[in-house]
Amino acid sequence: MTEPDTREQRLTSLADQLSREYDYRGLEELEKEDPERAQEHRDAAAALLPWIEERPREERRDAFGRGYDKGKERQKARIAADMRRLEAEVAELRTDRDPDGLRARIRDLEHALEGWDRFMTGRVRAETAREAPDWKSQAAVYLAKLVEAQRELAVLKGVQPSNATRQRST
Repeated sequence: MTEPDTREQRLTSLADQLSREYDYRGLEELEKEDPERAQEHRDAAAALLPWIEERPREERRDAFGRGYDKGKERQKARIAADMRRLEAEVAELRTDRDPDGLRARIRDLEHALEGWDRFMTGRVRAETAREAPDWKSQAAVYLAKLVEAQRELAVLKGVQPSNATRQRST
């Protein structure tokens, strides 16, 4: 069966169905009694058949469009939720999460440890070697830098330099 054959059969079938609905007779019987009326049913079938064949395609297209639109709405909601979550994380990261200055203390201790390590192992950095050629003068330079860093830290904290190490007089 080719496409024109099936289309012709569909037209004939639809015309026959219209004939039975409106004239209560089949198309062949109506053709014998009233050929003009039978031609009207054929013309109506020819006008209706493209519209009937198009309906499932339009319904599929409409259903796809509805699903696509709903998917876009869901994606927008997901993106909005993700953005709120990410903005909250950024806001949390931007807030001061180091209220007691622990990170600054850790950096100071790492700097002191690095200086102590260099002092104990004898490794010398070039800029320190220019300032102090022997290990005793290097230790003095490191100690002076450490004391200066402690004073700056104490001033930033609003504590007197004499009490920067939190020693209590008993």
